[in-house]
Amino acid sequence: MVDAYSNLSDVRVGNFPWCLKGCKIHATVRRHLIPLFKAVIIEGEVYTLSAFSVVDAYGLCRPTRHPCRLFFHSTTILEKMVCRAIKMNGLSLVDIGQINSHSCDSNYLVDFMGVMTGISSQNEFLKDGQRVKMIVVEISDHRGFCHVVLFGEIVDYLVQMMTTLDGGLPVVVIQFAKIRFFRGRVLLQNIQNLTRMLFNPPVDESVLLGRRLSKMRGGPAMTVPLIGPPVKPSVVDDFLRLYPKKTIAELKSTSDDGPFIVSGVVDGLVIGEDWWYPSCRCSKRLIINAGYYYCRGCSKHVFEFVPRFRVKIHVTDGIDDAMFVLSDDDVRYLTRTKCSIQLSSSKQVLEGINPPSALMKIEGLKLLFKIVMVSSLNPIYKGAFKVSRVCLDPDIFNAFSLKGTRHTPAKQVYRPVMSEVVYPSGLIEEINQHGEYLSNKRLAGSFDNTLGEEIADHHKRSRDC
Repeated sequence: MVDAYSNLSDVRVGNFPWCLKGCKIHATVRRHLIPLFKAVIIEGEVYTLSAFSVVDAYGLCRPTRHPCRLFFHSTTILEKMVCRAIKMNGLSLVDIGQINSHSCDSNYLVDFMGVMTGISSQNEFLKDGQRVKMIVVEISDHRGFCHVVLFGEIVDYLVQMMTTLDGGLPVVVIQFAKIRFFRGRVLLQNIQNLTRMLFNPPVDESVLLGRRLSKMRGGPAMTVPLIGPPVKPSVVDDFLRLYPKKTIAELKSTSDDGPFIVSGVVDGLVIGEDWWYPSCRCSKRLIINAGYYYCRGCSKHVFEFVPRFRVKIHVTDGIDDAMFVLSDDDVRYLTRTKCSIQLSSSKQVLEGINPPSALMKIEGLKLLFKIVMVSSLNPIYKGAFKVSRVCLDPDIFNAFSLKGTRHTPAKQVYRPVMSEVVYPSGLIEEINQHGEYLSNKRLAGSFDNTLGEEIADHHKRSRDC
C-alpha cells in the first residue's frame, strides 16, 4: 500500500459537509492501483472524486487530523476543476510552542515554519547493516526552538540547498514531520519518502517571516552556525590516520585515555557471558527495580524493552590476547542480523543457554578494532576493552599492515568526544546544545518587536492590491 499525501489531501470530496471548511483528508492509493492513477493525478491540480471508500483514519503516521480516510478503487473517477478556495501549498502550520508542549510521541504529522538557527555536522549510523546519513537542524520562531533529526535522502537535499543560499538565516518550512518525545524533550523526525523541506518558499507566511527577520539587528548577515559534536570520522580516517596503533600487549600496559587501533583475529566468544541485554527505546540499559525494568535515562519503569547485542569475544594478534566487548551496532554489522530476530529463534537462545549460531560467524574474522580507553568507563567493561568501531575492509587492513611497525606516540594525539565513548544506537544518543549558536531568547525578542508592525504592513499591502 502506498500513501498518496501531497495535495491529494486537499481534494474536494463529493457533497460531504466538511469538504467546504478548508479541511484536509488522507487519501490512499493501494500498491496495485498505482499504475492506474500515476499519470492521472498531478500534484497541484484540483479534482472532484467519485466512487471511492471512506473509512475511519488510522496509522502511526497520520498526515491530517481528519477522522476519516479515503481509499481509491479501480472505478474511482477524477475530474479536474478550478477552485480558488483550496490552498495550493496544502500547509497547516503549527508553531513551535505547540510542538514543544507534547509529552509523548504523536501519531499526527505536523507542518511548521521557522528560521534555521543551527545545523550539525553530517554523521552516519548503522541500520540493518547499512550506513544511513543523519543531520540535526535547529529551527526557531517567536515561541522558541526545536531540533529536527533528518535521516536518509533528505540529508543530501539539505546539503545541496545549503550550498545555494546567498547568506543569512533561511526561512524553512517542514511538512509532514513526526513528533518524538525522547529522553524528556521533544524532537522532530522526518519520515522517509514523505517529509518535505522548503527553503524560503514563496508563501505568504514565509514572506512575512522573512521580512520580520530582515529587520533584526544583524539578521541578514548571519550564517547558520554549527551545533552539536564534530562529524564522525570516515572509516579510512578512523583506522589509518587519526589514532595511534598498539599491539594487544601495549594496550594492556598503557595508562593513556583515548582511542587506539588494534588488529587481531577473533579467537571465539567468551563462554558463560551474556550476549544481549534489555534496553529502553532511548537505548539505555534497563535495570531491575522493584521487580520491573527501570530506565535511568527516562527516570521511569518501562514494560516493553528492545533487545540489543553486547558480545564479549577473545581476540589474539599472534603474540598476546585479550577480551573485547562488541556493541549492538558492531555485531549487527558483522552478522547482518538483529538481536530481536535471534532471541525469537529458539527457546534455548531466549533462556541464555547457548548463543545463537549467527554469532559464530564472528569467529575467525580478521578485523581492525577501534578501542576506547577511558579510566572512568562503566564497570561492565572491567577486564575487557570497549570496541567503538570495527573494520573488515581488506584494502584498509592491507594499508594498515603496510605502514610499518606499530608504535606508541610519546603523547596522546587525540582526545575523544563523548559520542565516541558512548556509541549511539537509538534514535540519537544525545544532541549537544552547547557551543556557539544564535541566542534563541534574543531571536524570540526580535520576532516580538516586529510582529505587530509587519502584520499591519502586510494587511495594508493586501488592501491596496
